[in-house]
Amino acid sequence: MEIKQVGIIGAGVTGLVTAKTFLEEGYQVTVFEKQKGLGGVWEKSRTYPELTTQTPGNIYSFSDYPMPQSYPLRPTAEHIRDYLKSYAQHFGVLDRIKYGANVIKVEKRSDNQPGWEVKVRFQDENEGQIKDVKYFFDFIVVCNGVFSTPKMPTLPGVEEFKANGGVVLHSTEFNDASVISGKRVAVVGFGNSSADIAAYAVDKAQECTLIFRKTTWKLPEYILGLFHVQYIVLSRFSQFVHGAESPLYQIPKPLSWAFWRLLEICLRLQLRIDSCGMRPEQAIDKLVNCRLYIRLSSVDFYKHIRSGKLKTKKTEIERFVPGGVKLANGESLQADVVIFGTGFRKDIPFLSPEYRQKILDDRGLVLMYRNMIHPDIPRMGFNGYNGGIFGSLMSEVSARWLTEYLKGNLKVPSRQQMLEVIESTYDSIDPNKCIPQSMFKPIDQLITDLGVNPHRYGWNLIAEYLLPINPSGYHNLQQELLNKN
Repeated sequence: MEIKQVGIIGAGVTGLVTAKTFLEEGYQVTVFEKQKGLGGVWEKSRTYPELTTQTPGNIYSFSDYPMPQSYPLRPTAEHIRDYLKSYAQHFGVLDRIKYGANVIKVEKRSDNQPGWEVKVRFQDENEGQIKDVKYFFDFIVVCNGVFSTPKMPTLPGVEEFKANGGVVLHSTEFNDASVISGKRVAVVGFGNSSADIAAYAVDKAQECTLIFRKTTWKLPEYILGLFHVQYIVLSRFSQFVHGAESPLYQIPKPLSWAFWRLLEICLRLQLRIDSCGMRPEQAIDKLVNCRLYIRLSSVDFYKHIRSGKLKTKKTEIERFVPGGVKLANGESLQADVVIFGTGFRKDIPFLSPEYRQKILDDRGLVLMYRNMIHPDIPRMGFNGYNGGIFGSLMSEVSARWLTEYLKGNLKVPSRQQMLEVIESTYDSIDPNKCIPQSMFKPIDQLITDLGVNPHRYGWNLIAEYLLPINPSGYHNLQQELLNKN
């Protein structure tokens, strides 16, 4: 049976580029988005005040649709929303999106036809009515990604804390500054959102305390005010400096060691992290390719810690108590508002346990070939599960990989070989540890699968390894595939 109707779950960055790519290939596309607007993590109700991108805006752009030149180097959440809406409108995706569409079940069609039956729940906010609608598709692409389900710790005493007027939020729920105005605020975590919210709160709250288990390296936007950090973390340079790339391009270990120690010294001097007790225990070269452990520092983050405006507690919350929290170090902390920047957990709740257990294990790992297909779940693809700092470009290349796969232009291993690849890839992984590897590897791997050269600067190795990644270098990918096929 020919595949014509394609259902896409999610209208974030990944869902939009997937819809655009499938439309280009002639498929009939329907996109389901449970929020009121597009954008995924950038949707208005999920973004905190003064949120900006962590890297230059062009890294968030698609290869064939650059961001407006009027945008600042690090666009705001509003800029990103406007850009995504403009992108969706330009490529005919906007009219394909159904908002307020909560996908509650995806199961095999009951009419013995190949494909999927999708049950979607719509709720009329004005009348409070709930309506369930069924749709039928030849192929489904799940684009809810890894940032759809907030991860919150289960702690005793939380209901009593709330009953006494306390407020508990995940960072994605903090979208109104009045919630913290004049309040005693505790922010949990040391990641992007935790640091941003804590730095923002010090001038709005009565007092603010950051609670974390360990510190991580944070990078200023400009190293010593001389060059932008993207030349270190967004280029292949950092990869071959510590040996993640081909041995052909590795530099001698003593030089690599010296480079990373010099960078650490620069960061310690520039950010003055030793003076406020924020120097990480682990060396930066052990974490530089682990997206979850290398962050950009907000301008005033360490300054607020040194001045005492932002208090810090290197511990964790043991339990909630009326009017505050009890910490694992034995201290008690008064708090009116507790905001958790504790990340997200992977979940695909609308899939039956039969399929869910095939692709998600109890370690939180995604068990799929190329993180996109599973041989025992036919006519279903996944996009947005490859992760990495180059999210938009990764999603764009992944969408192209899926369309080539559907058209039969892609050679994939047999079922048994796929299962062996999945097993060998994930059996040795400890999700609690970070194993540095090339940030470019997932993209390079997919493009190599497509039969196209992953190195976009040809023989210009200086540009290839020293310039930051540029999505526009991939804009001819579709034409390259047409020429090849």
